[in-house]
Amino acid sequence: MLRSPHFCRLLIAASFLASSCAVHAQDCPKDDLSPMCEDQRAQAVYELADNELNTVYQQLLKRMSKSQSEYLDYPTLKVKFIEAQRQWLRFRNSECDAWYVINQAGTGRNADQMSCLVTRTKDRTKQLKEWAAYLP
Repeated sequence: MLRSPHFCRLLIAASFLASSCAVHAQDCPKDDLSPMCEDQRAQAVYELADNELNTVYQQLLKRMSKSQSEYLDYPTLKVKFIEAQRQWLRFRNSECDAWYVINQAGTGRNADQMSCLVTRTKDRTKQLKEWAAYLP
């Protein structure tokens, strides 16, 4: 997966934050709206969405790992599908990086960027499920 340097730094920081927040999870009640707790919750939601996306994507790749049939050139389909997913990842990451820039002065900038990532990731998962329903 290709990611921008800013996105990679954010993921590293979010991973560190998530691990440090996990230790203090009991200190983060559901009604706590502090930036640290908001970031922790946003990271957890993103990880769930990303895991679902990866599961659906891997299932599709497995279904596309067939030899060419009379009706469908599976090897070519798989190559094009992988490239489309890579382009989608670049687009999603760039768009959500832009959300970060819009909100960079606010304390909720990380949560806003993660919200963008979650929304786009869930949208893509829905698209991939449509592929799964259509793919022979």
